[in-house]
Amino acid sequence: MFGLKPSRPVVGLDIGSHGIKVVELDVRRKGGRDAFSVAHIGYQALPHDAIVEGQVIDAAAVAEAIRTVFDKAKIAGRDVVVSISGNSVIIKKISLPAMETEELAESIIWEAKHNIPYPYEETNVDYAVLKPRPGAGEGMEILLVAVKKDKVAAFANLVGQARKNLAAIEVDAFALFNAFEINYPEEFAEKTVALINMGANVTTIVISDHGAPQLFRDLSFGGSAFVENLRKDLGIGLVEAENLLRGLPSRSVEPFQVDAVLSLNTRSLIDEIDKTFTFYQAEDKREGRIEQILLSGGLSNLRTITASFEQKFGAKTTLFDPFRRVHYNEKRLSSEFYQEMAPFFGVAVGLATRPREK
Repeated sequence: MFGLKPSRPVVGLDIGSHGIKVVELDVRRKGGRDAFSVAHIGYQALPHDAIVEGQVIDAAAVAEAIRTVFDKAKIAGRDVVVSISGNSVIIKKISLPAMETEELAESIIWEAKHNIPYPYEETNVDYAVLKPRPGAGEGMEILLVAVKKDKVAAFANLVGQARKNLAAIEVDAFALFNAFEINYPEEFAEKTVALINMGANVTTIVISDHGAPQLFRDLSFGGSAFVENLRKDLGIGLVEAENLLRGLPSRSVEPFQVDAVLSLNTRSLIDEIDKTFTFYQAEDKREGRIEQILLSGGLSNLRTITASFEQKFGAKTTLFDPFRRVHYNEKRLSSEFYQEMAPFFGVAVGLATRPREK
């Protein structure tokens, strides 16, 4: 959304708190639409505290991890699209009367100054005009997006330090929406679907209504909170708590104790998500309900989490597969990597499939 409009293939670079995910895709026209296949893919873990709550603490370590994963994945491309999430990102839907492009640009500045909780001069602002919903009238629905300039500068410097070219900056929510549109075309066009990406520090929620994005929200709640509560409640170390969250057994803690902590934290997360769903339903007095939920991110691997979502919301809940319509050649690429890592690559695939300039 911010930066250049790439007209050639780019590498999706998802810089998370715990690891770097990269995807490079091949694209060709098939049946009048783009068909994607994985050319190269890689993951590289980050040292602890290299990134804390979305803030880059050790830029040198993160840049080295980016160079390492590019080398391991044999990615020659240098043009990357990265994404940003969390408190530095503001996404707000606004309604405006129908107007010409030049007049709209001026209105956006005014709206940004009155809808963003940061000084306008300290933010980069962009917007997207949403396609009209049935019965929405003749006005315009706009997604207003603002990112703090210091956050953009930090990521730009990081990419430069890794000796890559920054083609554009997206936000996690839009990347997830891109990946959903490409991989689930029927659901995208015909249903109201909630995409929930549960990362280490941020849970990103996107609600798509028959192909129109209606809500984007980041919650400051993720896997790191689960790990910290396991550590405190069970009296164990950080590494053991992380291993328990991954489903690995422990000699010092009984399984029922782990299940109790995870269940409590899952309920807390779902309660926060429920507040977002309630807000969405109340907005414009919507009558339709969320028909399907797609989960991704590290927490989506928890054994009982899909059942917990289905029980709470009464909606079909499955894991989001970012390679459902993106061909993944298991003869050439590790099938074990695909099975284990697919839940982590929703944002990276969405970045790599970012709409190109025509």
